[in-house]
Amino acid sequence: MTKNRDKQIEKLEKLVEVMSTLVSQEFTGHLKINFSQGGIGRVEKFEEILKLSSN
Repeated sequence: MTKNRDKQIEKLEKLVEVMSTLVSQEFTGHLKINFSQGGIGRVEKFEEILKLSSN
């Protein structure tokens, strides 16, 4: 049972790392996080391909 818990913690740590990287790169999209039985099941990233300038 601790092995499963360790996997969940590892996935959560990876997610936090990815989110920190996206923030530092000024990510303008959104993330969709699906949970399965209390753990992270799937993470999807959506972002704009074409950004309109404000000028």
